[in-house]
Amino acid sequence: MPTTSQMLRDYPDIMFQVLAELRGAMTDVAETREQLLELLAAQMTDPTSVQMVYEDVGYDAPESHKAIELLLKEGGEIAEAQFSRQFGAIRQMGPAKLEREMPWVAPQSVAEMLYYNGLIGRAFRGAGQAAHPVIFLPTDVVPWLPHPQNQVAEGGLPVQPVAPPPTARVIAGDDSFLDDMGTLLGFLYTERLRVTDAGPHPEDIDLFVRRLQMPFSGDLPELNVRLGLILHLANRLGWLRRGENETIQLTVNPVSRFLEMTRAEQRRAVWDAWFNSAEWNDLCRIPGLECAETGNWRNDPLQTRARIVHLLAQIQAGAWYSRTQVIEAIRTVEPDFQRPTGDYDSWYIRDVNSQEFLRGFAHWDDVEGALVRFLVAGPLHWLRFADLAEPSAGDDMLFSVTQWGSFWLGQETPQPHEPPHPGISVEEDFTIHVPHGVSLFDRFRVERFAGWQASYPEYVYQINQRSLKRALEQKIPAARILEFLKQRAPTVPPRVENALLRFGNTEKVGQ
Repeated sequence: MPTTSQMLRDYPDIMFQVLAELRGAMTDVAETREQLLELLAAQMTDPTSVQMVYEDVGYDAPESHKAIELLLKEGGEIAEAQFSRQFGAIRQMGPAKLEREMPWVAPQSVAEMLYYNGLIGRAFRGAGQAAHPVIFLPTDVVPWLPHPQNQVAEGGLPVQPVAPPPTARVIAGDDSFLDDMGTLLGFLYTERLRVTDAGPHPEDIDLFVRRLQMPFSGDLPELNVRLGLILHLANRLGWLRRGENETIQLTVNPVSRFLEMTRAEQRRAVWDAWFNSAEWNDLCRIPGLECAETGNWRNDPLQTRARIVHLLAQIQAGAWYSRTQVIEAIRTVEPDFQRPTGDYDSWYIRDVNSQEFLRGFAHWDDVEGALVRFLVAGPLHWLRFADLAEPSAGDDMLFSVTQWGSFWLGQETPQPHEPPHPGISVEEDFTIHVPHGVSLFDRFRVERFAGWQASYPEYVYQINQRSLKRALEQKIPAARILEFLKQRAPTVPPRVENALLRFGNTEKVGQ
């Protein structure tokens, strides 16, 4: 069966407009038809988008759910003649008639409703007299559709999905953590990070956190954990080494290898670094809990992490679940996921507020439950394994395993669409605007010859005499800077180009 982008490829432009409007897709940044197609496909295959449109069409036409269930039972594809007998036909129209008739406004069948909302496509199979049209579900939509005949798989978690949350409540797992790791690379290249016996120097850390995308407050324990994980993973990936004067410096080869990866490869590398780290102890990072260095107890963060991810792999990726209900299901199915011996008495874990040691199975929710809550809203969300939905008054937090999470788990999920990388822009005042989504390699290159100004709502840098001198010291001539800007930006203002050319001439005079 085709993917969504393959399905869209032969659609007329009017259908792109219709699908973008009906699915709430943001496609304004697309500059070419190919970019528009990829942006539209990426948003149409987002799990929450699929489930919300599934619910919407079911509300307007309950038979639509039976149509999708039939397609799922048939492996995602069925002869159009058979499908049409039950769910109506899709009238065939060219671009002009589509624009005139606007069939998506008042679909005449369940089939048309599903077609104009992008849930099904039409294709041909066979050749010659055996050629016949078929109706299909795009392969990258199938994983995110409800599978009612298999809601709780044998040996799976006894928990059911809930209705998708409103879009306004969804906090999608994004690349902000990955981008902040790229920010660390630029910071270490241009600034210093001193090391004391207690860890990184507070003054230097204060300078670094100003560059993070997420507004940082030392009063929020979760943000301190997030910062700690950024530094830990950078070290685990081999980026850091101790240099002169007790400062942290970059290790060239591992950094270069990481920057040359695709963004998908970078996401996976960061995920693997956390998932396989025995040194990062999630349990002892939970805000509000303290692992006391008393007795001979020790937990195994690697084993625990693997068990939790394995348990979460048993729920349907892309569907939304109550975090509380999932925790209750884990307590029912595998309460000892981090204590294989079932020992709840010899671990010395203290509640920071009450100073009470949380011993005994009666404190399962205070320890094991707290760990799952922390992982879902923390590392699993930061690393794009889980999307979250803010709870409304009296409701529980919802979460959903993302396309990336399902793909990393090795489930039958295609690699998610990668939207086109945006370009940078150069302004008359020598500022360079770098939108989020620009490759980390290109942003690192900008860091090498321009000074940081801001990270939100987009990265802003400025070319000045100091930054150009720093670049020259690193053997980056003005001619190469200008060449890079012309390759990555639509235009380079004459004022900026002339200034770089003049600086280049002074370089030659000074040689």
